[in-house]
Amino acid sequence: MPLIPEVERTIHRTSLVAAVIGAMLSPIPLADEIVLVPVFAVLTRAIARHRGLPRKEVPWRPIIGTALAGLGARAAINLSVSLLPGVAAVANAGSAALLTELVGAYVDAACADPKGAKVLSTKQMTDALRAQLRERRAPKWWPSRRSQTVSA
Repeated sequence: MPLIPEVERTIHRTSLVAAVIGAMLSPIPLADEIVLVPVFAVLTRAIARHRGLPRKEVPWRPIIGTALAGLGARAAINLSVSLLPGVAAVANAGSAALLTELVGAYVDAACADPKGAKVLSTKQMTDALRAQLRERRAPKWWPSRRSQTVSA
């Protein structure tokens, strides 16, 4: 299911905020992961509103599970560069923005089909982040503008 323009703008704006958070908190390992949790909650609520989904109908459990898996994957990837000050800031900013884009696309798909929403694993999130970092594109199974379902 394609992203509606309002959702796409919301995701991109939130990605920018996440990048700033990642860069600013790069000197403190794993601090940005903690701060990104409420950012993802606000992003989820905004996407649900754009989709006309009441708060009670948002598939929170799969979204929270997937976001936490993504944050864990991001933390593991970022720890490898956390000791290099300049590199850490850039890596944290970039991976925070990419993860936010991935989580946003997932949340949009989950809100479009709340009953079909499934938690993605840490491995799936790690693969998605690595694919984004390497090729600037998501794996084939990722909800995107071209596909309609998440098949794990």
